[in-house]
Amino acid sequence: MDELIRYWIDVIWLPILFFLVHKPQRWWAVGFGIGCIIMMRLQTEIFASIHRANGIMGFMAEDVHTRAQITYSVFYVLFLLMAHFSPRTKGVVFMAACIAIFFMGFVTSTLVMAL
Repeated sequence: MDELIRYWIDVIWLPILFFLVHKPQRWWAVGFGIGCIIMMRLQTEIFASIHRANGIMGFMAEDVHTRAQITYSVFYVLFLLMAHFSPRTKGVVFMAACIAIFFMGFVTSTLVMAL
């Protein structure tokens, strides 16, 4: 049970992302959160499939899933700051910002997971 809770604790970010952004940006925020959650699971499965549960280099003691959760949590906060300081940004510009932060989180978490 403890492992299940630890594995799905990042789902708590979905309502936080939904309610802390401005109203026109809510569904973009939820899409960003779901995309990050799915990507983190895929990255963790890749590392598990190559039998590297503690990363490729093995510098850190934590498993890759914990490191990915911490890294993506930092990018959730970064996303919330970006959304807070851009209340009138709509449409394509906000979508581009979501995609940019998503890929920054993806690349950073991949590097952190490899350590």
